[in-house]
Amino acid sequence: MFASLRRLGVVLLLGSLALVVGPSSAWAKGLTRDQARELRQSGAGLVLARPGAGPALRRAGGEKLATTLPIWRVPSRSALRVLPGLLRSNLVAEVTADQPLATFAVPAPPPEGTDWWIPAVGANGAVPPGPGKPLTIIDTGVDLTHEEFSSRPFTTALNPQSTSDRFEEHGTAVASVAAAPMNGVGVVGVYPQAALYAWDASPTGVGITAGDVVQGLDAAVRDGPGVVNLSLGSQIRNPLLDNMIAVAQAAGILVVAAAGNSRMEGSPLEYPASLPHVLTVGALDESSQPTFFTSGSPHVDLAAPGQNIAVAVPRTLHPPNNYDSFDGTSLSSPITAAAAAWVWTARPTLDVTQLFGVMRASAQDVFSPGFDAFTGFGRLNIPAALTAAPPARDPQEPNEDVSYVKPGGLLHRAAKPLTAVGRKSGNVTARLDFGDDPRDVYRLWVPGKRTAVVALQPSGGDVDLALWGPRTASVLESGRALRRDTRGISERSGTKRERLHVRNTGRKGAYFYVEAYMGAGSGNVARPVAGIGYQLAVSIVKTKSARR
Repeated sequence: MFASLRRLGVVLLLGSLALVVGPSSAWAKGLTRDQARELRQSGAGLVLARPGAGPALRRAGGEKLATTLPIWRVPSRSALRVLPGLLRSNLVAEVTADQPLATFAVPAPPPEGTDWWIPAVGANGAVPPGPGKPLTIIDTGVDLTHEEFSSRPFTTALNPQSTSDRFEEHGTAVASVAAAPMNGVGVVGVYPQAALYAWDASPTGVGITAGDVVQGLDAAVRDGPGVVNLSLGSQIRNPLLDNMIAVAQAAGILVVAAAGNSRMEGSPLEYPASLPHVLTVGALDESSQPTFFTSGSPHVDLAAPGQNIAVAVPRTLHPPNNYDSFDGTSLSSPITAAAAAWVWTARPTLDVTQLFGVMRASAQDVFSPGFDAFTGFGRLNIPAALTAAPPARDPQEPNEDVSYVKPGGLLHRAAKPLTAVGRKSGNVTARLDFGDDPRDVYRLWVPGKRTAVVALQPSGGDVDLALWGPRTASVLESGRALRRDTRGISERSGTKRERLHVRNTGRKGAYFYVEAYMGAGSGNVARPVAGIGYQLAVSIVKTKSARR
């Protein structure tokens, strides 16, 4: 069984292809020798373009992958020729290699509907609704000629589906455990009536790449708010894929991801599973204990069955029996994603932050008491999720950094500032989480020669406060930029009130930034399922008043 799990790609296929680019002066001079070598190895580069770069990238054979974020894929040979000039002209914001991503998974199926995992998550304890919120599977292709899908209604291929390669069984398996119909043959999924969408992120049959996942996320965004399943990942972060996931989240997409199958290798962090606001799922065995392979981390939110799961596979692989039995968090993730689509369809007034909270808060504790790294807050529980009281909406998410909230930033939206021209005070009630939401960033308008007084009151944990100047590019700055832009830090222990003020010394008004972030004391207390709340209040006063 373990050999079968290894066969489907437990770990990253390639460990050093990501070419991560930061806002450093080196980029103004073009590609370094090492960066050029990485691009040659990958076969293609992903480029986050600025206005004016499109014609040159198109002439270089580039393909625009997304409309919601200007990401292009350019063949490596052409990229090596054209990128140095574009970088010197400041027409490119970021570049990475188009790295491959691994899928996470380890025969006749049981009689339809009798799989052990169905009662384990309560899928037989309620009647699922008809099709509603889109459920998008971004994976290898789905065999739409398979008896589970050939006549299934509400099934949409977002691009051509390829299942010709022997390693392309993964997407069909993932889709079947999520949404195979009750049709009297084979297996049945969690949400048989789901509005199922499939994106083939391995169109050539040679494996999934970050660029193809970017395209799939872009397609999902165009279909409107819904749930996306990513049973894939890498131990190397790809900044453009990270950015595209944030864009999808801002558009109302709940991203569900497999935690990974690397427990025996020490559970290295996997991405996108370790990104903020991603609902990360670990794997359980038949006794509701963490499987021997499931990865553990602070980013795991809940767990679902992932061992000895009967699935459909492409008809070309096991004729005449088109089914198999798989292990892996690759199955736990779509079980949870389909359940989330079911819950959201039944409870359409929830926003995406509330849905995220409901899925965690309704989980049934099954391992060590409270949160643990392998099962998160517990086992998926569909009936409880259908009735659990939702948390308050968490405003402006995702808002992890300055680029998320400023006009013309990453998300192409301007978050509402806490203060504005003609509005001298403002407040917000929000929450943070150690694994999924470590910081929030807000804008505030400070008129010329005026001072902003900012107060933060945590509840249930330690939340700290920082203020940043108008030129801030990121609250993660270091060195000279950090010294230039920091305007104040308050890190009182526990739930003590934080208070800072910042003066605009210029004549004209300007936007400053407020950062609320997890304090050091939060790691010393039991992790609350609802996160740690805080209230943030801002007032604009005359400078003399602020000194009192």
